[in-house]
Amino acid sequence: MSRFRNAGVVGLAAAFLSLAAATSTADLAHRKFARIETGKLAAGTRVDLSVAELSAWASDEARLYAPGAVRNIHLRLSDGAATGSMLVDFLKLHQAATGEAPGWLMKNLFAGERQVTVTGRFESRNRRARVDVDRVEVSGVPIEGATLTFLIDNFLRPTFPDVKVDEWFPLGFHMDRFTVSPVGVSVYITR
Repeated sequence: MSRFRNAGVVGLAAAFLSLAAATSTADLAHRKFARIETGKLAAGTRVDLSVAELSAWASDEARLYAPGAVRNIHLRLSDGAATGSMLVDFLKLHQAATGEAPGWLMKNLFAGERQVTVTGRFESRNRRARVDVDRVEVSGVPIEGATLTFLIDNFLRPTFPDVKVDEWFPLGFHMDRFTVSPVGVSVYITR
C-alpha cells in the first residue's frame, strides 16, 4: 500500500514541477516581451525567445484572453515559418472576442472543440513585418486559397480587428526586424 502512496506522491510532485517549469518559462517570455515593450533597449540589442518560451507565452495569453477557448498549443518553427496546432472552441473564442452570444448558425456549425493547425511565413525588415497564412486545417480539413482568404476577411479580421495578416505592418518599440528559426525568434532593436 505504501508503494502506491509513494508513487502517487511522486506523480503529484512531477505534475507540480512540470506546472512550475511551464509557469517560469511563460514568466520568462513575458519579461522578455516587457523589456521590448519599454522601448528603452539599446540599439543593437537582440532578444531571443525559445520555442518553449513562445509556446508557454501563447498558452498563457490564450488562457487570459479567452479562458477555456484554446488549449494544447504546440509551436513548430522553421526558417522564416511556423506551424501552430491547438484545440479551439470557436464558440468560446467568438464570445471572448466580441462579447456576443453566438447565433444559431454558429452554435450548430462550430459547437465543441476542433483541432486547428495554422502554417504561416514571416518576413521583417526596416521596422516592418508581414505574416502570410499559407494553410489552415480544422479537424483535418485543409483550408487554402480563396476559401482561406474568405475566412480571414470575414471571420478573423472582424473578430480580431488589430490582427494584420497578408499585409505589411509597422513594428513598434524600436524593433528593426525579427528572425524565425527552428530554435526560436530573435528580435533586433534599432534606434
